[in-house]
Amino acid sequence: MPKGERRRRRRRFDEDQEGVESGATLADEDAAGFSGDMNQPEPQATEPGEEPHAELGDEQPAQLELPSTPPPRPAAVAQIMTTPGFSQVSGPPASGATPSDPFFGPAAGQSGFATDRTDADRAGDERKEDAQSSRYDPPPRDRDESWTREPILLALLLVALIVLALDTYFTVRLNGLSDRLTAMAAKSAAAPAAAADRPWVGVDSIKTAPFANGGQPVTTVHIVNSGRAAASDLRSNTVGSLRSAKTPAPEIPAKKGPLATTGLLLPNTGGNLTFFGNTRALTPQEAANVRSGQFVLWLAGRLDYKDAQGRPHLTTFRYQYNPSLNSFVAAPQGNSAN
Repeated sequence: MPKGERRRRRRRFDEDQEGVESGATLADEDAAGFSGDMNQPEPQATEPGEEPHAELGDEQPAQLELPSTPPPRPAAVAQIMTTPGFSQVSGPPASGATPSDPFFGPAAGQSGFATDRTDADRAGDERKEDAQSSRYDPPPRDRDESWTREPILLALLLVALIVLALDTYFTVRLNGLSDRLTAMAAKSAAAPAAAADRPWVGVDSIKTAPFANGGQPVTTVHIVNSGRAAASDLRSNTVGSLRSAKTPAPEIPAKKGPLATTGLLLPNTGGNLTFFGNTRALTPQEAANVRSGQFVLWLAGRLDYKDAQGRPHLTTFRYQYNPSLNSFVAAPQGNSAN
């Protein structure tokens, strides 16, 4: 029950108690008036045709008779006694009867206050109503407590969002890194397989005819396909020269040469390239200068070919004569293959 309703009921109960106390006071005064009137005898009414009794004086005590109806009361007393809850007493309580209690009501069979319940009952009812109202009514919420909890909830929500964002970011990064590593691993694994399955054409060996006293230094360069696939459209462009040791090495030809006699070179097969076969012979002095290192014999060239998928490949070479070894050796630069 709301507190306002309980306060209103309590004020109403206090007002009723004040009215009962004032009515009881007036009732006592009225009763006192009745008892005063009873000490004075009233003339007795006589039947028609009868003579009124003569007064006997002091010889015979007079017998008093109470009137059957009480005399009229004042208007204020009548109004108070007619109020609800006020006890209207017709006379003194009978012997053995419990007198009327202005607070707890009359006994059974006796007129009194028109109340069936005591203050203890009312207090019990109020306690029950308070218990029911406290059961169903939500407890009052402290505003300061709610304001204190809201920042904590917002902080927890913000922390959760930050954690979720970081988790998503690192997940995406890790997935991207994993994809890149997988692609690199696949590419690295595929590179050796592709390299092994393609043709590789290069110089295998070089042989030179003796020219100690002069003559043609005919040199045969043996090329071979060391790959697992055939090389097609094989072309060679070579150059052989005799230069002073102070002259720079010859350049690699910039253009492709004519188609070789063997245009298709199968795996583990090769061919020969001949140098100085169509040149003039060396003089004994030139041969002596080559042996002394004043002059250098050079071999340079390029080999162009294609694999089975039609992709072009190029091999370049550059060799110089070493008189101490009596053979050609690879120069520091100019040797490559792709």
